[in-house]
Amino acid sequence: MQSRLDEIYAANGVVLGMSADSPFCLAQWAEKEGYTFPLLSDFNKETIDAYDNMFPELAGLKRVPKRSAFLIDTEGKLVRQEINDDAGAPPDLEGFIADLKAL
Repeated sequence: MQSRLDEIYAANGVVLGMSADSPFCLAQWAEKEGYTFPLLSDFNKETIDAYDNMFPELAGLKRVPKRSAFLIDTEGKLVRQEINDDAGAPPDLEGFIADLKAL
């Protein structure tokens, strides 16, 4: 994962993680996993609503965010997005890195 992050940073990208977990849970998760990028809490699920990015129900839980990635340029324009219906599938970082380098 670190090599992917290094490529993103080398292309002047910024990485932010987001979850519907509380900030306290995210802090513990970041420490456990050794994440060096900020993890943002969408505890009230406002962002997943804005991006229409949720499973109405998943494994008995309501309004679960889908695994997704977004590339937003310096003007705030959405350049690329990937929203996965498979909760276990990570986003295609290769494509995001290629698009980032092309900006």
